[in-house]
Amino acid sequence: MTEGWIALHRKIYTSSDFKNQLEVSIFIYLLTMASHKPIQVIYRKKKLTLNRGEVSIAYRDLAKKFNISKDKVRTVIKNLIQSNNIRQTLHKRLSIFSIVKYSKYQDLPSEPRQTIPHRTTTNTNILYSSKNNDISLSSMTNTPKKITIPSLQDLKTKIIEKPKEKNEWEIMREKLDAQDYEKWVLHKLNS
Repeated sequence: MTEGWIALHRKIYTSSDFKNQLEVSIFIYLLTMASHKPIQVIYRKKKLTLNRGEVSIAYRDLAKKFNISKDKVRTVIKNLIQSNNIRQTLHKRLSIFSIVKYSKYQDLPSEPRQTIPHRTTTNTNILYSSKNNDISLSSMTNTPKKITIPSLQDLKTKIIEKPKEKNEWEIMREKLDAQDYEKWVLHKLNS
């Protein structure tokens, strides 16, 4: 359970499913520690079979991990259960937490979510699919966005600065040698 990766939406920290950042952190911890396939584990000298999306951990271990009290862990777990993010079952005096929508969060869609409708020489439009603007774990979707990417010609004009026009002093410095330039400067200053 310490190898591999998880899929996580960036809006999880602003989700209405969580009351505070501690709940988000504990949920993410449980999500990352959850088994991605059925597996047998030994935890606290007890042999357990965990299904996909399940993790077994004691309150005291969570409290130690996050440097908080066991009562605070109980409150956070209670809130996660009430918001229907996790389920808790007791097994041999150990808690097994199930991530309610583990498959929804971790299975990659069969079709890409990003589409590129057309390309032109002036810009590229990228549209992202979206259903609504509600921010919760059960509906982590983007609002429709239209991103314009500048063309190479636009970038060229932005990056390459136009040469600065030279003033009379700079032009004369290039044309004249050092002695003549000095005479010209004295003449200009006296006039």
